[in-house]
Amino acid sequence: MENLVSMIIPTYNRLELLKKAINSAINQTYKNIEIIVTDDSTNELSYDYCKKLAVSEPRLKYFKNTTHKQSPNGNKNNGFDNANGDFICILDDDDELKSSAIQECFEFLSSGYKTVFADCLCEIDGVISEQISGRNPYKVSGKMSKIDYHCGRINGEYFKLFSREFIDEFRFDENSFGGENELYIRFFEKDVYYHKKPLYIYRILRADSATTNASKYPKNVAYAYLKTVSLTQKIALKHEPKFIAFLYKEAAYYAKIAGDYVLMYRCIFKSLKTKITKEAIIFLFVSFLPKIALFKLSSWRVKIKQRFGI
Repeated sequence: MENLVSMIIPTYNRLELLKKAINSAINQTYKNIEIIVTDDSTNELSYDYCKKLAVSEPRLKYFKNTTHKQSPNGNKNNGFDNANGDFICILDDDDELKSSAIQECFEFLSSGYKTVFADCLCEIDGVISEQISGRNPYKVSGKMSKIDYHCGRINGEYFKLFSREFIDEFRFDENSFGGENELYIRFFEKDVYYHKKPLYIYRILRADSATTNASKYPKNVAYAYLKTVSLTQKIALKHEPKFIAFLYKEAAYYAKIAGDYVLMYRCIFKSLKTKITKEAIIFLFVSFLPKIALFKLSSWRVKIKQRFGI
């Protein structure tokens, strides 16, 4: 019998997009799945829709997030609590999976890997582009390197299908905004396979996306960057100190947005002490600007990088 795969869909007040995500889960060619919708919404629209759909689609299960902090991480934790599968994936409610995604990735899990990363195509302004959201040093499919991940050479968005053993004693830190690296680093204690094929549609530049709204929770984002430093520095300082310098610089930026100037200067000087980079020097010189001006400069930079895949 096929292993059960739990497809966790965290959602928040985006019913029309949620419908597309659920539909892409239902249409998977791999059939032994459960679809876990975990809901942080402030209305009952998602509940009403899922309740009605579950009559004809018993694999769909709805859970309101009432036991964890209302946040992206808390909502995912609620999904983990209710997942029964041997393998797990997370499908954000504003994204979609290609119909063969689970089937293709499961073939590599069957050969002994514990996690599979597959590429994502970016959808921009409603149009699916040829832009791949993730970046890594690999030209072909194959085993991914723990050193590469700890050194920041594997970054961006990927579809991930992974063994439930990674969440049996793990939940996301709900004081972080983002901070998924804490789970992904666990993946690389076992064998991880890279499937160099886009199987996931990743919508970017949306005003309601979690990434776009990270600036609303700057202290939590700074905390997530510093936690990544603590988890990666043993390997990265030996092989890629520039990555640690980058993480400190990003923490400094969000500390500035949060108005925590002590933390900001502590992080920027740690960045420069680790490795002197032009990015850290530039930030040090512009750090006196009002945070709204700094935020706008950073937002433009991110949008340009996402738009052109830089």
